[in-house]
Amino acid sequence: MYNLIKVEFFKLRKNRTFWTLLIAFSVLSIAYPLMYYFDNQSSGKPQITGAQFLFTFISSNAYVIKIGVAVLAGFFISNEYSTGVMKTIASSGNTRGRLFTAKLIVFAVGAMVISLVFPIVSTIEVTLLSGFGHLPEGSTMLFIPRTLGLTLLYTAGYAAIGALIAMIFTDSGKTISFSVIFFLVIDLVLASVGSKITLFDTLYDYSIFKLMGDIGKPSIDAGDLPALLIVPLLTFAISGMLGILVYRRKEIK
Repeated sequence: MYNLIKVEFFKLRKNRTFWTLLIAFSVLSIAYPLMYYFDNQSSGKPQITGAQFLFTFISSNAYVIKIGVAVLAGFFISNEYSTGVMKTIASSGNTRGRLFTAKLIVFAVGAMVISLVFPIVSTIEVTLLSGFGHLPEGSTMLFIPRTLGLTLLYTAGYAAIGALIAMIFTDSGKTISFSVIFFLVIDLVLASVGSKITLFDTLYDYSIFKLMGDIGKPSIDAGDLPALLIVPLLTFAISGMLGILVYRRKEIK
């Protein structure tokens, strides 16, 4: 298993899409705060601090995660079907369960690295420009590590869903298109259905899609923390097992 993961990490380091996403989101993370800085400077408004920026715009990072997972799933997983790599590794003597697990772990790590670009780069830049300032009222010094830790955890959950979609479609274009649409509209669909069916409303309340919006709260009640931790872990485990089942049944040409 170690060798399989090592091989996948080698492929991730050589994957151009991974590095393109890192560079693109890094540029975005630098340009986005600059717009606010120069706009506030020209209008005479107080400059936003690093802590304020992180608290205000951490929810925007959800779009980075969704798009990053969708694109990386298409070019890191699905693309291996068209290039013949998937057929080669499937005949290597390792079980498909081990092969998928290794790929999922590395894919999740890659997505997690991408998910940290916006909050870290932007917060550091704004801190250099305007100072760090004060954390939101009601929060503690654990706000930053807690927020970043939950970001990694939820990104892993989204990555498992993205890997499952990639295994179903096996085509990079279809994977990216479906994943982007799915991630962007699933909240609206579940919320709409939930407004009419109580069961779906409850499922949505305890889904990774709804709880993603809670990771940037200034404070989290002790009663809410278990759900915030368990839901992404269950999502990763269930989506991972479904991905293994799909991969085992998939005919590789």
